Amino acid sequence: MLHNLYSKKDVIEYLKYKSIFPNKNRGQNFLCDKNIANNIANVVPKDMSRGDYALEIGGGLGALSNMLYSIYNENLTIVEYDNALYNHLIEKFDNLNILHKDILTVDISNSQNKYDIYGNIPYNIASPIMEWLLEKSYGRWNYAVFMVQSDFAERLIAKENTENYSSLTLFANFMSSVKLEHNVSKDVFYPVPKVTSSVISIVPKKVDIDMIGIFKSVSKTLFHNRRKTIRNNFINSPYLNIDKENIDEILKKSDIDENIRGETLNLNKVIELSNIVSEYI
Repeated sequence: MLHNLYSKKDVIEYLKYKSIFPNKNRGQNFLCDKNIANNIANVVPKDMSRGDYALEIGGGLGALSNMLYSIYNENLTIVEYDNALYNHLIEKFDNLNILHKDILTVDISNSQNKYDIYGNIPYNIASPIMEWLLEKSYGRWNYAVFMVQSDFAERLIAKENTENYSSLTLFANFMSSVKLEHNVSKDVFYPVPKVTSSVISIVPKKVDIDMIGIFKSVSKTLFHNRRKTIRNNFINSPYLNIDKENIDEILKKSDIDENIRGETLNLNKVIELSNIVSEYI
């Protein structure tokens, strides 16, 4: 039995006793700080109300789960892919719904419930999880609170004409409002990662469902080759199939200089561009 979830000494002893070896490829760094876990569980974005149901992505040893359980009780669902950690969570929370699945295969779109979603998100699947949240799970969540690597958080909140600005930035901010809540020292984890982490809150926006795929394709097209002009990226885009003459017409209608790069366009301009593109596909 793990006596203290928030003691590195106890965590290390427990992992050794259970022959659980943290998997670097899955980003398994276990949070060992009670205050941080409590802070994450109690991030409720401004002007939002906490929902009745919560879903946690990757329960791990249960440091965050423990705090969420004290708030949501039996209305907490935990998704854990790792077999050993799943068995640990089943033993610890025998009255909760714990799914032994990859979160990317979990479909909550037909759920009768709306969820508050939490998770300590591994870097290597952070982008797919954002797509799962924003697109696949559209309309089924109130807000999300994620702990991610700080450089990933910077990508989500980046401004145009900066190195971190990308198609992911555009898509995340088209579908939601993202806020950096606070940074987290790497020293509160075991094993200690090489980088710092950040806690972010995400609030969904209401969008035209028919425009989601178009906006996503336009955003990816703008950054298909970061060094190329917008016109070149549209001509060579694997995401859109538009004739050259129509590309020129689209850019003219959008009042966009064909020789600038995609990273110069702000969110509102990309939305305008996407609306015009929708007339040609």
